[in-house]
Amino acid sequence: MKLFQLTVPNVKVPEFVSLLENEYGLGEALMTVESFKSTLIQFRVEDDQVHFVLTELQALGLGISFGFCDVLDLKASTTVPAAALRRDEAIQGDSMSALAPSQIYSNIVKKAVLTVDTVIIIIMSAAMAGIGLAVNNRIYIMAGSLLSRLMGPIMGASYGLAILDKELFTAGVRNLTIALCIIVSMGGLIGISFAPFAETLLWPTDEMATRGVYLEMMFGAVIAVCGGASVAIAESNEDLSSVAGIAISSALVPPAVNSGICFSFLLVGDYFTDYDIDHSLFFRIATSSLFIVVINSFFIYATAFVVFKLRSGNSRFLFKARKPLKKLEKKRRDSVLLNSAKMGATPAKTK
Repeated sequence: MKLFQLTVPNVKVPEFVSLLENEYGLGEALMTVESFKSTLIQFRVEDDQVHFVLTELQALGLGISFGFCDVLDLKASTTVPAAALRRDEAIQGDSMSALAPSQIYSNIVKKAVLTVDTVIIIIMSAAMAGIGLAVNNRIYIMAGSLLSRLMGPIMGASYGLAILDKELFTAGVRNLTIALCIIVSMGGLIGISFAPFAETLLWPTDEMATRGVYLEMMFGAVIAVCGGASVAIAESNEDLSSVAGIAISSALVPPAVNSGICFSFLLVGDYFTDYDIDHSLFFRIATSSLFIVVINSFFIYATAFVVFKLRSGNSRFLFKARKPLKKLEKKRRDSVLLNSAKMGATPAKTK
């Protein structure tokens, strides 16, 4: 159950009250508090109807052109009968767990950012996957894939392109490129560190060699397509697990680390070992692994973009929040300045 709290100009109140009463049957559940220029409207909505109500309110301009809309969680409440809030049974069935447009955008923006903590996790995941490749241990490789955090930048770029948000798209592509460079560099360090033991470990190990087979590109592309589609769907539904992002990590992290290991071993391997190194073999594995990363990244981006675009007929995917949010933030600041001036106070500086 959610509590909606609307701040609406007085001249717009009849329009909103009419919508809530006629479309959702909330006449008896509405509470209004009128002030000099605006009115506060409160009502309760069941979770599966939140995005419907938000879509209707945004279509009227609330929170974008005027006023504010706050949605609060209710931990304990007497529920409103579902029949009073349902508009259409078929539509409801399609969106039981759908997130609101602003929430989808907010979640993707937060995950697309590359923070210091995220970089540390990426380094640790690359180290685990690299050690697994070096010692031929698949469990270590999977553990590294589970730990990696590459889903955010990819979804940021795909969703940014779908809603034509250049800033979000650029940030997603840039952060994924940085993350992959970190992973390849970590693979290079592992290659140098394990070079003295290469003969004992029988390099290239089976796990390293299989990622140098060109047939792997085809199977990797299939994993990338499935992972990109799954994550795009999961990002728009609160009940679907984000574990789908593991498919993305498994398609990118091991081959990226493998490429770094093989390239570095080509450069320094002769200084640490006495056995004859098959340079052509390691070069083929390194280039093939790097090519697999590029191909998989493309298919993940493309598939996620297509999923967002195909589902854009549903209004919850049409949310272009960057500019409206900036306008809304400006209105909030102007309101703070105006109220502070009336009270003779100095407003706090807003970042």
